[in-house]
Amino acid sequence: MQHNSIRARVVVFWTLVIALLSAISTTIFSETLLNDSFGFSLMVFAAVGLLLNIAHILLHTLFEICNPSH
Repeated sequence: MQHNSIRARVVVFWTLVIALLSAISTTIFSETLLNDSFGFSLMVFAAVGLLLNIAHILLHTLFEICNPSH
């Protein structure tokens, strides 16, 4: 059960990394204002989601280290 939740966190992490990279490439290679705006907004959401996901993984890992019997 615990192994599945770790896998889900990793999948979310890599999905957000891919979303961030695609937003950056969209912003760099776009030629219209609409694509630029979409790329910037997706970058913000992906970066915030990535930071929250990393914090959640780190806190979960710290909790598992401090409470090994739980």
